[in-house]
Amino acid sequence: MYDTDSRLASSTGPSSLRPPSGARDLLPREVQRRERLESQLSQVFRRYGYQRIITPTLERLETLLAGGSIQAEAVLQLRDSEGTMLGLRPELTASIVRAAATRLASGPLPLRLYYHGSVFRNSQRQEGSTGGQEFFQSGVELIGAGGWLADAEILTLLADSIRSVHQGAWMLLLGDVSLTESLLSPIPPTAQAAVRRAIAQLDYVYLESAPLPEAARQMGSQILALRGRPSRVLPQLAQLPVPPERLQDLQQLCQILQEQQVDVVLDLSLLQTLAYYTGIVFQAVVEGEVVGLGGRYDRLYALYSPQQVEQPGIGFTLLPDKLLRLLPLAHDLQESGCKRLVVPLLPAGIPAALALAARWRQSEPVELELLGRSPEEVEAYAHQCCIPEVAWVQADGSYHLTSISSS
Repeated sequence: MYDTDSRLASSTGPSSLRPPSGARDLLPREVQRRERLESQLSQVFRRYGYQRIITPTLERLETLLAGGSIQAEAVLQLRDSEGTMLGLRPELTASIVRAAATRLASGPLPLRLYYHGSVFRNSQRQEGSTGGQEFFQSGVELIGAGGWLADAEILTLLADSIRSVHQGAWMLLLGDVSLTESLLSPIPPTAQAAVRRAIAQLDYVYLESAPLPEAARQMGSQILALRGRPSRVLPQLAQLPVPPERLQDLQQLCQILQEQQVDVVLDLSLLQTLAYYTGIVFQAVVEGEVVGLGGRYDRLYALYSPQQVEQPGIGFTLLPDKLLRLLPLAHDLQESGCKRLVVPLLPAGIPAALALAARWRQSEPVELELLGRSPEEVEAYAHQCCIPEVAWVQADGSYHLTSISSS
């Protein structure tokens, strides 16, 4: 007798039965929780007028690298049959802005778009990763609207999104790349790059010990100290050489956020790793973990526009893997989602069982017993799957219901 199981075992070792490094299977219960989270977030996004967009998982490599913030080595790359270099998207903003600047360029502005999707990075150390090459993101992009009022819409939407899944405390770290860059602008380019790196990494030791001009060292230390409540930081900023209109915008934005009871911490040292940010940048922090981040990118659209048209843009990304850990236990589905299990007691009752299941499925999930198990086995299965009711169907089409205890 030919042993197919032995053949399979000999041709596939244990490693070939696992997903590739950095990828993972999502089992039904995990999928249910993720779908519920995405549904809650989508409801919030739609209340603000945002519409869902789905962009390709694969993009031309030049598209992904156009913003200058993604390095080629961070992209999982492949070549198509025509020799074009492609990449798995390492984030979604570039793909969405590319679609907006081409397919949606003639439409009305502003564009309000939201997304849920996988991203891939050729590193396990990228910001937002859950320890692998593939992870999930949900977020929004607002394209075609500049100014502090558009910033306020995005930050208010971020706050409502987090509150929809987390009732506890959280904090918004808020910086402004344009203000930080204006403070760094008098510093010579070489020293400026070193100071910017020290600020982004909060490297106080390097800032104190590196061979830098004293003015550069002092400005770096001053920027690192510009962190705290708006009531303290804004007056300090007012004493520094920053554009007054940008400072006024930031003041108005902070006032709106405080009126909406958002816990704001201004942080002028907040320099995101993505280089395309031009205005405010921010992080949402819950229990010490960054669960969302984003910022304004007013120069990105023109890179994808065939006519090099400029449009302002701002958006944020939420990290569902982290948000799922914040969901209260009530949100942790312990059931299959099925409300009833229909069991034909005799073969003659199968047509009636099928009709009954079809009628109930118009309003709720229903399973049909397929394995011909005994009543005891059926009830054990229903209990294990947290199916609350079993319908026992007789040959004449009549039925009776049994409640299954979930304890």
